[in-house]
Amino acid sequence: MNDLKKEIERPEIFNAIRNSIPDARYSARKLAEAFTENIKPLRMEESEHMFVNLSQNIQELDYFLDFITQLREGMRYFDGFNLPADPISSEGAGLSLFQEMHAALESKDWIMLSDLIEYELSPLLLKQEQWLGSLYEKILEYDA
Repeated sequence: MNDLKKEIERPEIFNAIRNSIPDARYSARKLAEAFTENIKPLRMEESEHMFVNLSQNIQELDYFLDFITQLREGMRYFDGFNLPADPISSEGAGLSLFQEMHAALESKDWIMLSDLIEYELSPLLLKQEQWLGSLYEKILEYDA
């Protein structure tokens, strides 16, 4: 890690990343929970309340994905951490899932959308939370 300390030329980015990860982990867990809670209503009814909740979840997911994009951009300065790609970005997993979800929304296939949320999106968000935890541990090792 000493070589890494010499490599870090942008401590402000490093500090911003370190300080933002706990909130991002919390957001990933809460998003997974919120989407999961809305599965049953999504399968059972087409109510305005259900669509409002789903819209809020999607908007919060969009904010989270923006954060992940910015995090990836900031992490390119710190290759010495040797972390694998984050689950959402790796091998286009997130992109293909979001395309499937979009198609289900357009076709109003609420069962398919519910299945995608339950079996793919929520687990992917929890994997992302674990990945963020690994990143945070590496950062704390660096700070030690």
